Amino acid sequence: MIQFSIITVCLNAGQSLLDTVERTLGQTYGNFEIIVKDGGSQDGSLEKLPQDDRIRVVTRKDAGIYDAMNQGIEEANGDYLIFMNCGDWFYSPDTLQAISDGIGENREPVYYGKCFDRMTGQVRAYPKQLTRMTCYRTMICHQATVYRADVLKQRPYDLSYPILADRETLWHLVCEEKVEPKYLDTVIADYQGGGESASEKYAERNRLDQQRLLDTYYPKSEQLKYKLMMALTFQKLRVALSKSPKYSKFYFKTIQTLYDCKEKLTHRKGR
Repeated sequence: MIQFSIITVCLNAGQSLLDTVERTLGQTYGNFEIIVKDGGSQDGSLEKLPQDDRIRVVTRKDAGIYDAMNQGIEEANGDYLIFMNCGDWFYSPDTLQAISDGIGENREPVYYGKCFDRMTGQVRAYPKQLTRMTCYRTMICHQATVYRADVLKQRPYDLSYPILADRETLWHLVCEEKVEPKYLDTVIADYQGGGESASEKYAERNRLDQQRLLDTYYPKSEQLKYKLMMALTFQKLRVALSKSPKYSKFYFKTIQTLYDCKEKLTHRKGR
């Protein structure tokens, strides 16, 4: 039976921490541990956590969110790791069971599913195969990604990317290690949206780190090819539609239909 380690990092997160932990405890699949990696909260939130043997609080200073996650990785005893940030939670009580069923006996290095975006009220559509091109074009939801524990214990998040370390890890696995993340056709995370990667405050640092990532994993010729493809497929318009409360439902439904059609065509060619 697969054991999951649900890692939630926090610092004075208040009610958001309690909401996330309580939603995790409501999972019908019982073989999991919750690691609350706390950076030294003083808001009383830790004292309000439910009394449950599956909760383990680790209080230690850290250098930021990914350093805190790396500390959580060190503490984890589970077979697979899921990072559920404060204010985010599993989409339904049966989510962990669905993930376990999807993993089965295969035990692949990485799995990913869909997420519900609370900002738009829509389920985000993701490609059913992650390639160099789809990684360049689309970043899957971190909270909807499931890592086999040994993958991150051997190579934790790169702290030189304080905002994009989860993206760097995914790109390293796909582009360098040739890992093929497996798609789970289920909504894993209920995601509140926002975060530092979407903040104007960190926009310049985000831009510089994004370019450093591109230069690390994609030669200039490949960058140019994908950049041209993005322009020809109206990237700016698509981004605007995906963030629009009015049009995002239509946009994601259309994208999901296109992904489904592509998968059917791929299966037909493989016969």
